[in-house]
Amino acid sequence: MRLGWIARMQFMREHRWTHAHLSDHLDGELSANATARVKEHARVCPDCHRVLATLRRTLAGLGQLGAEPAPAGVADTVIGRLRREE
Repeated sequence: MRLGWIARMQFMREHRWTHAHLSDHLDGELSANATARVKEHARVCPDCHRVLATLRRTLAGLGQLGAEPAPAGVADTVIGRLRREE
């Protein structure tokens, strides 16, 4: 029974550490050992796996923002709506 408690404590320690370093991992700022640590935990932790996938999709979406220029008049339309809502 005690081994289960120790394993849970270790898992939660890894969970907290991994969650705090997901962005660093995606930015390529971690050492090889730290990168392996993130990947291993995300492989077994559904929460960290989901957050990592969401961060990847978010970064991909942000990368697409500047790809196409906004149609002419979009800024004026948005500003007009904001002024009407005041």
